[in-house]
Amino acid sequence: MSYLTQQNRADIRTALEAQRGKLIKAMQAAMEESGQTQFSEVLGRASGDSADEALAVTLGDLSAARLDHEVRALQALESARLRLDDEDFGRCVDCDAEIPVARLIANPVATRCIACQSHYEHTHAGQQHGSI
Repeated sequence: MSYLTQQNRADIRTALEAQRGKLIKAMQAAMEESGQTQFSEVLGRASGDSADEALAVTLGDLSAARLDHEVRALQALESARLRLDDEDFGRCVDCDAEIPVARLIANPVATRCIACQSHYEHTHAGQQHGSI
């Protein structure tokens, strides 16, 4: 039996949807912003030097990296939304402890308790994609 009440799940769902909405707005703003920036013009200028080209490529790479990060965050939120009604939602994937409701409201994609997440971050430092 799950330790999460229906009210807990509703609160987590509300927090999850709020985070999802903010993330989608941020992604839309970033895409609009990238369309308004000048780095594409820098690449198209015949008189641009190699420093201009390097700057334009770097700005493009940063924009792509930001979008990639936001897409992964959106996917994690969607995964949490789909798992929210599962019996084991809110249990640590490492030790099976109950993840505090306040943590799940603050971070609905959390899959580890604080102790296990801290241990994971210390043992997997420097890896490209950590757990949320």
